[in-house]
Amino acid sequence: MASLIQKIPLMVLLLTGFVWLSEGQFCTKCPDYWMKVGEYCYQYFGNKRTCHDAENICNRIGGDLPSIRNEKESNTIYQLWKGLVNHPTQKESAYWIGLRDTNQENKFDWTDGTPVDYYNWQPGQPDNWQNEDCVEVRNVGNNDYERQRWNDKGCSTARAFFCRMPLN
Repeated sequence: MASLIQKIPLMVLLLTGFVWLSEGQFCTKCPDYWMKVGEYCYQYFGNKRTCHDAENICNRIGGDLPSIRNEKESNTIYQLWKGLVNHPTQKESAYWIGLRDTNQENKFDWTDGTPVDYYNWQPGQPDNWQNEDCVEVRNVGNNDYERQRWNDKGCSTARAFFCRMPLN
């Protein structure tokens, strides 16, 4: 009987550790220099790059350009971005997201393979003006909601960008 009583604290400790791990208490750390926001880790790159270069940078460090699945996620990324830039109301402060129509014109895909079931286009977009295949958050409008809208843009344009990865 004494041996069972001695084992109970060890069993409780192991069970508690299992519950903590299964709930992600110890498995939700972002790498150094990344910011934890919700279920993702983000890293912001203010040095402007072409969309393909930005995507390659993200892939090399284990992430992707962000896919945006709903209005809440759009606002989360926008508010994060807004807190990191000096002039969030300037149009040239736009940033890349991982949406493209490079495989088939006007059939947009997320570069991370996420299904596309949410769009937030600016009025009149996408317009494919001069063969635009990449998508930016354009940052044009009178309020935060309008500034989160998307614009198709030439992929060779240089923009800031986020890399995003799921929590480990």
